Amino acid sequence: MISDSVFTIGQCQVIPIEYAICFSRQEKQSLQPKFIELLCYLAKEYPRVIPRDELIENVWNGNQYVGEKALTNAIWHLRQNLQGADGDSEVIETIRKVGYRLLIEPVFLHEPERSQPLITEEQVVPANQAPKGIIALAVALIGLLAIVIMQLTQPKQYNDLVVSEITKEPGTELFASPSPDGRKIVFKWSGEQADRNLYLQDRNNNDRPPEQLTFGNNHLSHSVWSNDGQYLYFAKRAADRSQCHVIQLKIKTREENPIVDCPLKGGYYYIDISPDDKTLAFHGFHEPADENGIYFIDLTDQQSQPIRFSCSIDCGYKDRDFKFSPDGKHIAVTRRVSRFNENIYLVNLASKEATAITTNEEDIVGLTWHPSGKKLVYAAQRADKRSGHIVDIKNKETAQIDIDGFSYPAFATQSGELFFQQRSEKYHLATLALDSDIVSTPFPLIQSEFSHHHPHYSHKQNKIAYVSNESGYYELWLTDTSGKNRTQLTFLERSIRYPRWSHDGSKIAFLAPIEGNESDKIYIYHMDTQKLSIVPSQHKVHNRPTWSWQDDAIISAVYESEYVDLHQIDVKTGDSKRLTFDGGRFGVMTSPSTLVYTATKKGLWQKELDNNLFNDSPLEKISGKDFRVTYAWEYTEQGIYYRKNYRRYHLISFYSFATQTSTPLVKLPKDSLGSTTNLSTLASIDTLLFTQADSPQSDIKKLTHPFLQN
Repeated sequence: MISDSVFTIGQCQVIPIEYAICFSRQEKQSLQPKFIELLCYLAKEYPRVIPRDELIENVWNGNQYVGEKALTNAIWHLRQNLQGADGDSEVIETIRKVGYRLLIEPVFLHEPERSQPLITEEQVVPANQAPKGIIALAVALIGLLAIVIMQLTQPKQYNDLVVSEITKEPGTELFASPSPDGRKIVFKWSGEQADRNLYLQDRNNNDRPPEQLTFGNNHLSHSVWSNDGQYLYFAKRAADRSQCHVIQLKIKTREENPIVDCPLKGGYYYIDISPDDKTLAFHGFHEPADENGIYFIDLTDQQSQPIRFSCSIDCGYKDRDFKFSPDGKHIAVTRRVSRFNENIYLVNLASKEATAITTNEEDIVGLTWHPSGKKLVYAAQRADKRSGHIVDIKNKETAQIDIDGFSYPAFATQSGELFFQQRSEKYHLATLALDSDIVSTPFPLIQSEFSHHHPHYSHKQNKIAYVSNESGYYELWLTDTSGKNRTQLTFLERSIRYPRWSHDGSKIAFLAPIEGNESDKIYIYHMDTQKLSIVPSQHKVHNRPTWSWQDDAIISAVYESEYVDLHQIDVKTGDSKRLTFDGGRFGVMTSPSTLVYTATKKGLWQKELDNNLFNDSPLEKISGKDFRVTYAWEYTEQGIYYRKNYRRYHLISFYSFATQTSTPLVKLPKDSLGSTTNLSTLASIDTLLFTQADSPQSDIKKLTHPFLQN
C-alpha cells in the first residue's frame, strides 16, 4: 500500500492516491501505479540510499523475475517525468552496484510513517522471564503466521514458463502467422542464397520439412489467416517495384487472388483481418495522403474500394503495425513520431478516439491481442536489444517477458497459443585492407557480446568514434585504430546515432532524442572540455550530421511536412539555410563551396554553393545506373568507396574520378551490411572501416507464460 499523503519534490506535486503528478500551472499527469509506488518509497526513505533488492521487495513483492527489469524501467520513466522539478538538477541518483536515492527533499502534507522493525527493543521479554508454555505458543503462532505471510506474498514461480521450438531451419524464419487452431504456422523464410518466400509448417507433421507456399523473388512480409482458416492474406511486391498486390491465398487449393493494390514504397507490409472476416486492414497509399497508412477494404463486396483509416496530411506521426481487438470494436496501432519514438495506441473504430497504451518506447517490433481481449502482448527494441511485454488493457500494468530476441508475437485465436520469432542480431566494427595484392576479407576491429555501429575516423586525432550498446543504450565511444583503449564519452541513457568528426578533430556531432523522444537534436561533444552542447536548430527531425568546411555549421537533412532536404545549420545560432531542392538526404563538403550528396533520385550529385542556390542545378557526379546507395559511401580526393546491392550479395567498390570507372573490392553475404551502415577510410593505414552484421538467426517458437493463462 502506498501513502495517501500528498507531497512535493521541488516544483512537482505528487498525488499518490490518484497515481498522478502535477507541475505548477499544468494539468495532472497520470503515471503507472508502480512508478508512483516506487517514488513514494524513495520519498519516504529520503535521504537514504535504497538497495535494489529492497525496492523490489517492497514495490514488486520480492518478485525478482519481474522486478529486476521493471525497476530499471520505472527509474527511467520517473526521471523523464520529473525533469524540471528542480531546474536542471537530477532528481534520482544511481549509486552504482548499490541502489538509488532521491536527491531532492520531499515535503509532505502529513509526515509518513518510516520503516520500523516489527518488534522494538523495549518490547522484547527476556526468555528466562517468560513462562515456557507462552513461549511455545508464541513460537507456534509466529511459525503459523510466517507460513500464511509466505503464501500470500510469495512471488509466482515461473517453472511453467515453457518455450517450444517450432522451426529450426538454417537462415531466418520471420513473422509467424498461426492458423486459428494453431496447427499450422506460416512464416517468411530466407537463407543467404535463397529466395525469400512464405512457408507453412504443419505441427501435426513436424518430421516433414515446411511446405513452400509462394515462389519467385517477390518482396513478401507479414501474413494473416482468415478466422475460418480458409484463406491467407499477404502483400506481394515485384522485385522491380513495378507492381504490388494484396493477395488472398486459398489454403486448400493454393489459388492466389489479387484483391487490392499496395504501395510500391515501403518494407514492412503489415496486415490484419477483423474477427468477423469482413474487413481486411493493410498498408496502402493514395494521394493526397503524405505517407503510407492503414486502409480498410470490405471483403464481402468485390466492388469495394479501400478506405483510409489513418490520418492523411500533417499528422505528426506514421501508423505502422496494427491488430483488431477480439471484439472488433478497437484496433491497436503502433504510431511512430520519430526514429526514437514509437508507441501503441488503442483506437476506437467508431469514434477514432485514441488512448496511449505504452509510453517512451523507441521501436515496436510486433503486437498481438490475447484472445480474451484483456491483454496485449508486444515486443520493443532499444539499442538492438529486443524484449517482450504483456499489458493489462484495463489498468495499463505491464509485465516483462524475459526472453532475449523476443519479437513479432502472434496468438492463435482459437487455441490461445502464443507464437513468436526469436531473433538474434549483433553488429561489429570491421576493417578491410585496401593495399593488398590479393582479395582481402573484412577483419573484426571490435567484436564482443555487444553491438557496435557507425564508426567514423579522425586523422587529426587518430581515433575512431562509434556507438556501442554496452550500457543498454547506444552511447558515444572512442577507440584507437587497433580497437583498444576504448572510452565511453556520453552517459545520456538514450540511444544516439551517427557520430561524425569535425575536420579539425576537435568535435564530434551526433543525433539523440529529446523532449520525450518526439524530436531529435544535433549534439556536439567537445574533445577539449569533454562536455556536450546542443545545436539550437529550429527543426524537429534531422538526419546524419556532417560538417561545413570551416566546422562552424552542420550539414543535415531535415524533415518538414512539405519536403525533406539538406540544410546548413549554424552550430551557435541555429540559423538554417536550405542547400538542396531535390530531396537531398546525405552530403559532405569537399571544398569551402562544393557539396557532394545523395538524394531521393539515384546517383551521386555535386552542387556549388557560391551562387544563388535556387538557380544552381546539381551536376551528376556518378550515374544512377552505377550508384544507387544513400548512406554507405565515403568521399576521397581520388574517388568514392561505396556499396552496391545485388540480389544475393553486397559488393564494396571504388569509383575512380580519374578513369570514371568502378573497381570491385570485396563481395559480402546478403544482410551482412545493413542499409544504414556508413563507410569511413583510415588513410594512414590504407583501410576501409564499416559496420558488419553477424549472420542473423531467427526461429519461430511457442511460449507458454503464466500471465497469459487467464
